[in-house]
Amino acid sequence: MVTKQLNPAQLNVLSLMAYIDTEQEQQELHDILLQFYRKKTDALLLQFQKEKNISQETLDDWANQHERTPYGNK
Repeated sequence: MVTKQLNPAQLNVLSLMAYIDTEQEQQELHDILLQFYRKKTDALLLQFQKEKNISQETLDDWANQHERTPYGNK
């Protein structure tokens, strides 16, 4: 197993977590971090759409596709 040092952002989040006293505060921080990453993901998706000239309809079609790996009878 490779050990990895924490980067400055990770250390900052850890130091801020010292002030979390309740499960509710922990959940609030969790929700804030999820919102942060959702915004980043949405921005990346929009950038991908523009670069590849992909419509929202195409993305919706991809999201609703059900591709399954066929397994043979063994």
